[in-house]
Amino acid sequence: MGEDIDRLVADRLRQVRLDRGLTLTQLAQLTGISIAHLSRIEKGERQPSIGSLLQLARAYGVSIGALIEDLPEQDYHLVRAGEATVHRSGDARYEVLSGPHAGIAVVTVELPAGAGTDDAQHTGEEWLHAVVGSLLVRLGGNEIVLKPGDSLQFDSAVVHSLHNPSKRAVRALIASSATPARHPVSGLPRH
Repeated sequence: MGEDIDRLVADRLRQVRLDRGLTLTQLAQLTGISIAHLSRIEKGERQPSIGSLLQLARAYGVSIGALIEDLPEQDYHLVRAGEATVHRSGDARYEVLSGPHAGIAVVTVELPAGAGTDDAQHTGEEWLHAVVGSLLVRLGGNEIVLKPGDSLQFDSAVVHSLHNPSKRAVRALIASSATPARHPVSGLPRH
């Protein structure tokens, strides 16, 4: 993302918080994100991770798309090939495919060779689908390798991260809901 787009996202995040009448302290309590980190995000000094965006979207009752895009309210959301909003967090490149309606967030993630995401943990469920290349998923104390065509669904309250141990970029589709898992996957630690 360019600097102008980063600034627009930072301004939008601040404006949504103010529109809801929340202080940074209140937002930190709702999301579990530190006040200092929230402040840096709103000042444009730090780009929010996809995990942070999920937590903010859930706290506000909106989708990730509603936080980073200026979309009019409609009954549907169409994303044409090559027109998805792109968000970068560390080495990861995310394309936001879901629209302004709360409840589900759908993104694609592309990780260059050797890259990984920070640990994430949030309410709801996640579904991952490996599209290109093999993806290493660290989920609680487990390491799961997803090959192209493999899918994994889990309670996203379990600490998780994605890693690309290969020499080529990998691409995965992620769907995340704000609804907590009803049937936890057996054998996985609960946090």
